[in-house]
Amino acid sequence: MQEIVLVVGAGTMGAGIACVAARAGYIVEIVEPDAGARERGKARIERDAARGGDVASLLARIRWSDAIPAASEAAIAIEAVPEQLSLKRSVFAQLAGAIAPQALLATNTSSLSVAEIAQGFAGRDRVIGLHFFNPPVAMKLVEIVEIDETSDETIAAAHAFVERIGKTAVMTADTPGFIVNRVARPYYLQSMRALERGVATIEELDALARAAGFRMGPFELMDLIGLDVNLATSESVYERLRAPRLEPQPMQRALVAQGRLGRKSGCGFYDYANGGPERLDLVPPPPSGDVMDECVTVLGCGPAVDAFAASLARCYSDVRRVENDEMLEEIAPETTVLFDVGDGATDRTELLVELDRELGPDTVIFADAYATDIGVAIKRMRHPERLVGYGILSSLETQAVVEIVDLESSSDDALAVAQELFEALGKSVVLVENVPGLYLGRVVGSIVNEAVIAVQENVATPDDIDLAMRLGVNYPIGPLAWGREIGGARIAHILRRTAKDDGEAFAPHRALWVLDADEESEQFEAEMEIER
Repeated sequence: MQEIVLVVGAGTMGAGIACVAARAGYIVEIVEPDAGARERGKARIERDAARGGDVASLLARIRWSDAIPAASEAAIAIEAVPEQLSLKRSVFAQLAGAIAPQALLATNTSSLSVAEIAQGFAGRDRVIGLHFFNPPVAMKLVEIVEIDETSDETIAAAHAFVERIGKTAVMTADTPGFIVNRVARPYYLQSMRALERGVATIEELDALARAAGFRMGPFELMDLIGLDVNLATSESVYERLRAPRLEPQPMQRALVAQGRLGRKSGCGFYDYANGGPERLDLVPPPPSGDVMDECVTVLGCGPAVDAFAASLARCYSDVRRVENDEMLEEIAPETTVLFDVGDGATDRTELLVELDRELGPDTVIFADAYATDIGVAIKRMRHPERLVGYGILSSLETQAVVEIVDLESSSDDALAVAQELFEALGKSVVLVENVPGLYLGRVVGSIVNEAVIAVQENVATPDDIDLAMRLGVNYPIGPLAWGREIGGARIAHILRRTAKDDGEAFAPHRALWVLDADEESEQFEAEMEIER
């Protein structure tokens, strides 16, 4: 006998869940009381089924109803109705009376508490959250949400169901936003703060994010999701956590109030009246292959510096290394470009002032703007026009775009040297305003920090958080793995500078240092456990 899955709600999520369950061989009973929603759900399932080439057999396994039955033989019941607590509670109560005592009772909620949805329900040991991602037929991730009373048998059955329908499961506690909607908040919120601060234009910020590895920029993604939907998720997470760093932005509330909801309304951050905006794509130029006859000195030590110097050596005839800050006398007087790398986690203002005294006025000095307050440095330099602030998060090899600080003091010649240098290395350049962490530093740093906080609050394991963010929102790398690649000390330094500028709510969590402990997951989890 084929197992039955009962789905309540035939909207985008309910119809998608029904489709993937039917494709996996389940008999699916869909309950949708609204006739129009039923027809739209049927059409959606037919379209999704057609993409898999199994239309007839899949549709034959789906049964439709306009009301929850008094009794059902379903092994699992999933509610996928709108995000209204009272509505979900009502549906849960009806399902509890319809299915067998051993059947699973699941909610697809994306932002509400599973425990609150099941409040007053006697059989809480069989209650589980199954949070699918939109569209369910395409997205591989399912967050399995347990409450205190959820039994091991229920968790095992939920894992078996997710595996059978061809999805990947991660376990998460019943906390606001679960994993993905919680850890992804800084991507949107910090991007809107950057826009408000005038760091760069919407098009440039989106392009920077894509070039850093995100599938879509934050503003085009919010337009796609719907600004109202994205805002509702932010508000739900904030209302339950009350963490100031996660407070929704007035900018987004204003756009929603104006009816600018994104693609579905014809305008949001972008205007879609003529089919959508023209994308700013930062396509890195191919390395020139030319070898420039200049002397470049790289100051700093470590593997990242070695790799950077090796990259420069392919473009410049004379590349030299000075590893010790106390050996500045070794810098050749003929140096035309001085590239200060440092350790990535220390402000280098004092060193820059000293270099300014020691080097000829025509030498262009590059400084790590993620680590150093460039605005303070230029006030103390005799030749501030030759200082260029740059932003490289981890290694130059893995970064397609470099942020360059657009200082009023920087000469056109110095900025031209920066453009020429990075384009010779095959990198794009974007000019940004001088704020602590620039754009990518504070966005990626804040995402990593939120992931660390989630581990500390027992939301999920480090491995599940990384997997969830890769599969749930297509991040190029899991945030904790990304943090280890960049370095916990470096991220902590960037966030301390951000907090000094924006308030202590944005300060780094004390556990960020663990990211530097070891790159092996077992060691990392052990260190995380000690910190907790």
